[in-house]
Amino acid sequence: MLLVPGGGLAFANSHREATSNALSALQQTGKITTKGSIVDAKGEPLIGVSILEKGTTNGTITDFDGNFILQVSPNATIEFSYIGYKTQSMIAKADFGKITMKEDTEVLDEVVVTALGIKRSEKALSYNVQEVKGDELTTVKDANFMNSLAGKVAGVNINTSSSGVGGATRVVMRGVKSIANNNNALYVIDGVPIYNTNNGSTEGRYSSQPKGEGISDLNPDDIESMSVLSGPAAAALYGSNAAQGVILITTKKGAAGKPKITISNNTTFSKPFIMPEFQNSYVNRSGEFKSWGAKTSSPYGDYEPADFFQTGTNIQNSVSLSVGTDKNQTYLSVATTNAEGIIKDNEYDRYNFNVRNTTKFLNDKMTLDVGFSYIIQNDNNMMAQGEYFNPLPAVYLFPRGEDFEAVRMYKTWDESRGIYVQNWNYGDQGISLQNPYWLSQENSYGTKRQRYMANASLKYQILDWLDVTGRVRIDNSVNLFEDKRYASTNVQWTSNSEKGFYKWQKEDDRQVYADLLANINKTLGDFSINANVGISISQLYYNAYGYQGGLQDLPNVFNPKNIYSTTSSSTYPLYDVYKQRTNSIFASAELGWKSMLYLTVTGRNDWDSALANTPNTSFFYPSVGLSGVISEMVKLPDWVTYLKVRGSYASVGAAIPRGLTSTANIHFDDASQSWVTNDYPPLSELYPERTDSWEAGLSAKFWDNRFSLDVTWYKTNTKNQTLTIPISASGGYTKMYVQSGNVQNMSMEFALGFNETWGNFSWSSNLTYSFNKNKIISLAPGLEGGIDQGGIGNSQIRLYEGGTMGDLYVTSQLKRDQQGDILVVDGKVQAESLAENPKYVGSVLPKGNMGFRNDFSWKGLNFGFLLSARFGGVVLSGTQAELDKFGVSKVSADYRDQGGVPVNWERVDTESYYSVVGGINGVLENYVYSATNVRLQEASIGYTLPAKWFNNKMNLSLSLVGRNLWMIYCKAPFDPEATASTGTYFQGLDYFMQPSLRNFGFSVKFQF
Repeated sequence: MLLVPGGGLAFANSHREATSNALSALQQTGKITTKGSIVDAKGEPLIGVSILEKGTTNGTITDFDGNFILQVSPNATIEFSYIGYKTQSMIAKADFGKITMKEDTEVLDEVVVTALGIKRSEKALSYNVQEVKGDELTTVKDANFMNSLAGKVAGVNINTSSSGVGGATRVVMRGVKSIANNNNALYVIDGVPIYNTNNGSTEGRYSSQPKGEGISDLNPDDIESMSVLSGPAAAALYGSNAAQGVILITTKKGAAGKPKITISNNTTFSKPFIMPEFQNSYVNRSGEFKSWGAKTSSPYGDYEPADFFQTGTNIQNSVSLSVGTDKNQTYLSVATTNAEGIIKDNEYDRYNFNVRNTTKFLNDKMTLDVGFSYIIQNDNNMMAQGEYFNPLPAVYLFPRGEDFEAVRMYKTWDESRGIYVQNWNYGDQGISLQNPYWLSQENSYGTKRQRYMANASLKYQILDWLDVTGRVRIDNSVNLFEDKRYASTNVQWTSNSEKGFYKWQKEDDRQVYADLLANINKTLGDFSINANVGISISQLYYNAYGYQGGLQDLPNVFNPKNIYSTTSSSTYPLYDVYKQRTNSIFASAELGWKSMLYLTVTGRNDWDSALANTPNTSFFYPSVGLSGVISEMVKLPDWVTYLKVRGSYASVGAAIPRGLTSTANIHFDDASQSWVTNDYPPLSELYPERTDSWEAGLSAKFWDNRFSLDVTWYKTNTKNQTLTIPISASGGYTKMYVQSGNVQNMSMEFALGFNETWGNFSWSSNLTYSFNKNKIISLAPGLEGGIDQGGIGNSQIRLYEGGTMGDLYVTSQLKRDQQGDILVVDGKVQAESLAENPKYVGSVLPKGNMGFRNDFSWKGLNFGFLLSARFGGVVLSGTQAELDKFGVSKVSADYRDQGGVPVNWERVDTESYYSVVGGINGVLENYVYSATNVRLQEASIGYTLPAKWFNNKMNLSLSLVGRNLWMIYCKAPFDPEATASTGTYFQGLDYFMQPSLRNFGFSVKFQF
């Protein structure tokens, strides 16, 4: 297919015809052969230029070297057109030689990658698609490349896990929609969806620590571009997986021409970005852990908790080779990532091997594209928050006046036992304290993963307007997780064993996807049609088995045979298995008229095995959209270069949780180590969760494309939420599943761009802003009291009708007298419980997000920066509450200096006040802060050395890079954009969360 600006769609015959009988064929048909090459103003070849015999559909495109060959009628007029360049017309001749095309700022017909990897004209789209080039992900690298997308796309909230290097990323598009399902985006690689296992969720003060996610296994240097399909209409062809939006990743291919070798290194160093403020003015009393003693200097000097953290490192190396001819292209790459976090023994190592080959044969009618990736990934000691396996509570709360150097000697030799034991003489203080160095170095947990992904696609061009493509992809990984807890670790974490604890689990995670797709591209006079019809099958298989428990015979011998043989609540075998299959048929049709008006209709039907044993196992997901290019329809002012309006409707879904429709009425309970009857009655009819979406927007460009503007309005309603409600236990059940609820998201997205070049100097700028209004329209009968989604201490995330998916409540407050003043009795404040009627203190969801990116270039010098901001919402710091309770916070010292905490018209003793207010079981509404923040998120400055310095044999680029360089505005005592959990809930809650990171470093890139 050729996109001919102003002339609709044309369809090219192959320009690589066999030549053995060419002469006789030309004589019989009366045609002549014409050829030539096309370059830009700099003499560089232009790939994919449309060459069309005017008045016909006979045409071709230039190859990778800018060459073309075409059979045409004698004296025919040949039209040369290319997006962004002026169209030229010439009379046919045997050899045009070299044709130079000139840029045309009025030509606007960009091509973008959409659902299923289908390329479409941007002006035909009835929904918003935002594209990010691969360079934007690799300028300032992260161990998880998804963190590099933050602030660059409107309507997408990206939160980095606080678990350290290699952690998962939370990616939520256009608001939280599902109460019970995953709200993270779907990932698609080269048109094929992958099941991203995101293990970054944590909940509560006693939660286990998180793991990483599958998408972070990719090498960012292998990514050509990313398309963000944030709306359901854009992702509708993915049916039951489309509700949360799609990140569509297009990977690199080989290119024809001279071999191209690229070698790059990116090295960054990390330090804590935002930390609490501590005090060193007051020490602890003798024999006490809390620092409520006298105001005096410690005999051991000032204690700085920040000294516990080491300098983190992230070293990424990549080598790639691109080589090929016009018939066969190959891309090879090898990459390594070796990172260490700011907490000792938090490590992440990844090794990527990738090969891809594209071959054309049968006179270029058939194209075979095959690829294979092999990944080795190891991670160790990720730590996000909470009390368990977290060294930060002991580090932050350590008593001022004691010798922390003694704690650094974290283990001592026990002669009687013949082993090293933990050196910690301060007890657990009711919050599971242990020696922080022991926790980070003698409690080891991590995953070793081997993963391979293989894909193949075969495309056959049946006619110049019809092709058929078949694709298959397998994605298999084997994960070995080990958790080793050494002897003398607190026995509540070792199944009461004095000899240690061991957990091992092997996971077999497999995905198979295949589809068959027919594509039609045809022009009929003023009309064009672009249609696709296909079928697909997707199957997930997961099998995990292992064992965990206290060590029985030998201390610190981590072998399954050394685990207690008698099961208990924490010693038992591990086993989990499931298989899920989805069969689908889908179709789409785009009808265009005069390249100015487009109607798009899609439909998909899914058969999901999660709905087995129910009356309805098949569901249909439609969408319809209309777009019109106003600038093609009417005469607009000269300063308006382009104007398009669009609107769409889509209905997409999310599958119900697997296993609910099983005919088995029993399950194995790990806590009791017995088979128990389900506590809910058998389910009858179930439906997938469904999201109905309306979207409207406009795209405009002004002053010869210098300025661009995109505005989008949307409204979504997510219904058929699968919820549980309590029921009377008289029937033997305590709850039942219902499908009800309606969560609404309504918002607008804005993107304003500027791009201009003055001689050797260029400036490009992009400003994005989006806001979202989230509202729970309804829940279900029986849930009038709301749904408690958990929290920390005296805080809860609760869902009520009329509220949002992030409403934060507290369950205690200071008592007040009849006049409304805080009640003070004998110089002390008092707290009262609000457990029966929790108090609303705000929503953790943001009201708006902004990103402002600027890039400047002058000759070989490049400078860029990204400012990002979040507006509105609240966060809660349980860390600050505990620091106040233990008397180690700066504010607790300040109030002691002032004679007490001001309450009403008097001052209350600071220690007395914080013994009631402080701590996570205190008055947490005092620890709620605005989440608004503004930061310098990224900056880079680089220089590309002149190629002539290397005899035009090599390009060398050097850069200095940084992330989270400056927090311009923030009132919270921690980074509000960091998250301890990548799940739906537990957002905005800090409980000894690992600090976010400030990164700075350099990159070097060679190209041969």
